[in-house]
This record gives sequence, structure tokens and C-alpha cells, in this order.
Amino acid sequence: MAVVRKALAMLLCTFSVAAEAGDKLVQWTDTSLTALFGTNFKVTGDDATTLTFEHASGWSFGDLFMFVDVTDYHDNPVRGGSWYGEFSPRFSLKKVGLINLPDDGFLKDLTIATTWEKGKNGVEALLIGPGTSLAVPGFAFFQVNVYARKDTGKGAGFEDAQVTVSWRKRFSIGQQEFVIDGFADYVMGWGPQAANLHLVPQVKWDMGKAMGLGDHRLYLGSEIDIWTNKFGIPDSGAFPTDQLGLNLILKAHF
Repeated sequence: MAVVRKALAMLLCTFSVAAEAGDKLVQWTDTSLTALFGTNFKVTGDDATTLTFEHASGWSFGDLFMFVDVTDYHDNPVRGGSWYGEFSPRFSLKKVGLINLPDDGFLKDLTIATTWEKGKNGVEALLIGPGTSLAVPGFAFFQVNVYARKDTGKGAGFEDAQVTVSWRKRFSIGQQEFVIDGFADYVMGWGPQAANLHLVPQVKWDMGKAMGLGDHRLYLGSEIDIWTNKFGIPDSGAFPTDQLGLNLILKAHF
């Protein structure tokens, strides 16, 4: 794991130096806090409240997405609370001049995508692989990353694989503005986990705009949390792990 982290650090330095002569280092940022009030979860207990910190930003050498969840499981006193986060920088081959892609093409960028997952009780994984940014009509962004996955917390090597898709689309109904966004993770199950799909779409109303607080500042909406074989634990009649959870969400952007 130390070797991988050193390699990623060297990669970051290389891309930073390559981008020195380019655009401004930080091109855009978006930071948010979300309160989620949910039910019908598996494994951890039926009901939960989560506070999520998220940050996304564009850089002269790539982009970054990160989040931290702090969760309280109301009906599971043994488990109590938990935390989990992901740190996901992607290094753009286009931005640093290693490839040329047309601005109006379907393939907007090719990246080296990385993720560090970390959670309570030794949960940890490292992921690395190719990533893409695609120009899908009507979408603010549409990204697909394909990773080699190392479940470090379970003592595994890079023997599993994961595909991650993320998206955002804005739309209007009358005078009201909405956004639908989310992600899907599919872990192949070649390592210590069973194959599992985690699909989490959100539909949100731009409440802040309707209240005169500004565009894209305050959202109210819902989230569906679909997870087959949650945490990579095989679903069974004795211990069901296939989840169809529902969250009410309130999200503020800064």
C-alpha cells in the first residue's frame, strides 16, 4: 500500500509540474453539506440519519471529488454511529497536453482515475484505472471510470475490478428548476467481496431559487439507495443484504 501511495504522490507531482504553464491552478469549486433522513436499509439497521460533506473542483491538471459521511443508526445500538469517506482525484491527459481531443467531441477527456476509500473499523480500499468524461446530450457531466480495486482493509491485492458511472442533468417543470444526479458502482466480485451493484440517484428541487436565495444554492429532494449484496455480503434468506433504501434530503451548496 505504501508503494501505491508513493506512486500516486509522484504522479500528482508530475502532473502539477506539467500544468504549471497552463491555466489557473484551481478552475472551479463546489462544496456542499447534505442532511439525509432515511429508512429501509439493510445490514446496518432500518433507519439512519446521515450528514454528508462533499467537495468537487476542477484543476489545471484534472479534477477532484471527495466526500465524508457521518451516520447515526437509530435502531442499531450495537453499531451506533459510523463514518466513511472517499477521496477521488483524476489526472487529465488532455489538460496537460498529452492528448488532443476536440472540444465538441463525444469524448471530452481521458484521465487516470484514482480513489481512496476509508471508513470506520478498518474499512479501506485503493482504486486506480482509466477514466472518461463524456459529452452526453442534456447532461451537465457524465463520467465513466474503470478501476483495478484493492480491498486493503481485507488484506487483498489488486485482484478485483470496479466500474463507476456518475452524472448530473438539470430540467424544468414550469417555473421550477430540478436536478437529477447520482452514481452507480459495480464491483465485479473477483476479490474478497461478492459482486455488488450500488445505484444511488437523487432528484432535487431548487428550493433556494424558488425562495429567492439564488440558483443552485439550496435543494430539497429524495434519494433512492439501491445496493445488491451490500458491503459485498451475499444476500440470503437468513441475512438479507439486498437493499432498497429511501432518503429525504436537504442540501446546501457554498
